[in-house]
Amino acid sequence: MQTGQESDDDDDAGPRIWGGTTLTERKQARRTALLEAALDLIGEAGAAGVTMRAVCRRANLTDRYFYESFASRDELLDVLYRQVADEFLEPMTAFAETDDPSRDREFSAILVDKVLGDPRKSRLFLVEPYSSTGLGQTTISVMPVFTRLMQDHLFAYIEDPVRRRLAAVTMASGNAGMFSAWLNGSLRASRDQIVDHCAETIAAYRSLYRS
Repeated sequence: MQTGQESDDDDDAGPRIWGGTTLTERKQARRTALLEAALDLIGEAGAAGVTMRAVCRRANLTDRYFYESFASRDELLDVLYRQVADEFLEPMTAFAETDDPSRDREFSAILVDKVLGDPRKSRLFLVEPYSSTGLGQTTISVMPVFTRLMQDHLFAYIEDPVRRRLAAVTMASGNAGMFSAWLNGSLRASRDQIVDHCAETIAAYRSLYRS
């Protein structure tokens, strides 16, 4: 039986096994538990409620295991934000690759349902960047991916690169603000109203600079 602290699991005999799992697998499980704990805390109190100790308590892990995965609370939030951003980017990428106007409402419904699917993730991605949580620089580095997607696909027909960029940045920032207001309760609208608005906004932007 193995006792004491876990050690590196790669040696000449291959990965060591405790309780049917390797050290690498247990490290990944602890990392996942910490990220899920942070998401739960964000859903309850926002990113301001995410501290190393609060996350460890929620995940039932010691601070030793926190620092095994993350150098700081800000690094945890950075990793979590980027993961959530990738999840939101996926349906947008699939839509942009087809650029089919007949799918505007379908795409809008997918996007809105994504926002509604996990309130914790939506709050992190769309609401928390507007507060003083330390996510500002992460948001600044991530959002250009979304604007470039719109710029290079949705507005590829616009010949003037400045106008193309203006359209993409305006639509991306406007939708982010709209979803943030919807999620924090300052904008009262039904799901269908939001879907209709998104579809109509896309249609309006499609006609921008056509002439």
